[in-house]
Amino acid sequence: MFISFNRTAFLAAIAGLALQGPAQAFHFGIGNAAAAQGAKVVNKANSEFMASGSLVVPRIPSCGSNMALFINPPVTDASFVSITPLGHVFPPGHTFPADHTYYNFNASTTAQLGINQYAPGNGWVTQIIALYYNLSAPSSYVLTFQPCLEVKLTNMSVNTLAPALAHPAVPASSSCSSDNWGTQGVIQSCVTNMELPVSGGDLLGTGGLVDFGPIEDSRFQITGFINPSRHDLNRGFCPVNYFVPSLKTTYTAILGVNNGSTFIPRTIPPLCGTVMQDLPGTVQGDWYYPNSPNVPENPHLALIHHNLDPSTGTFSVGASIPGFGGSHDFVPKTTADGTRINYNFSLVTDNQIYCYDTLLTDFNWGAGGADPQLAGRIVLLQMTDANLDTLKIELQNPGAACAAAAPWSFSSAAVTFQR
Repeated sequence: MFISFNRTAFLAAIAGLALQGPAQAFHFGIGNAAAAQGAKVVNKANSEFMASGSLVVPRIPSCGSNMALFINPPVTDASFVSITPLGHVFPPGHTFPADHTYYNFNASTTAQLGINQYAPGNGWVTQIIALYYNLSAPSSYVLTFQPCLEVKLTNMSVNTLAPALAHPAVPASSSCSSDNWGTQGVIQSCVTNMELPVSGGDLLGTGGLVDFGPIEDSRFQITGFINPSRHDLNRGFCPVNYFVPSLKTTYTAILGVNNGSTFIPRTIPPLCGTVMQDLPGTVQGDWYYPNSPNVPENPHLALIHHNLDPSTGTFSVGASIPGFGGSHDFVPKTTADGTRINYNFSLVTDNQIYCYDTLLTDFNWGAGGADPQLAGRIVLLQMTDANLDTLKIELQNPGAACAAAAPWSFSSAAVTFQR
């Protein structure tokens, strides 16, 4: 139900803000909650806001063909060291390649609480989502910044709002939802829409900086998905590409991750990563648990390549395969040798059974060793129909590697996914 904006109550709630938990704990929760599980709440609030008459017409001008929309660093703290490329996975919440990058800091969690986030250019703050982990006060906020009409930089997370945002001197409208977001810990969210002008370099908030993006740009569409109806084709562009040339060069050089003080760059183009890894006619890409919606991503599966080192294969497994969840990497064979063992997903092009037995621990912070929890276990997969859009997969425990476990066959524990 639409709730008229109560400025006094809203400001009182913000004034009572209480920081809860370290900034790093905010990482995956906000990306999944605000971008996926909260999408229904946000979209409903947007439609009601425009219908309410609080804002008669948008005052934000068109972007035209301009791409150099960000003119200022969003973060100036010396502990800001790298930007994680697009396509990161953290199942089950982020089973599919993430449509946003991440800030990385060489700082303690306590130090991260004091890092400022600034407007990357001239534009408008058009949305503030207040997230409650208890009903006494918001615990954190997610901001949307628009440099122009067609482009949005969303999921800008902070723990405290800058005064100009805490006391917006423009018309605003708010609606709240008490939907339970489960493991995210959010028990209530309040979505406030507005058109608050800001200048490049203006302080937006402090602490909790995690997500850098997603970028939504209605001027373009991401192509190549096997089932495009499952995706927001205007969302998932690289934020680095929207900076002026000097800053774009600076940020391109730090696309990668940090293992402590060691920077590990992505060296394989596109350096900013990608959200689209579907490859028609192969097993590579996104797979969906039957009769499940796109979000939350928990039931689904992605057979993809790592966002830091795309030569590494990744099983990104939600919660539907017994005994087999999380992110598991492997070094794939890039040439078919007739064994059907540990093939690159792009080489799986028929209805035969394929086997994997060299799964590694998460490669995200550098090369990982064999995962001891999967010792003696194998993964079988098979596309089972002529159109190659139905997949059967199972984790088995034969106590031996793929070659010794042959001939392979599925048990009743196998799980089916669809494109």
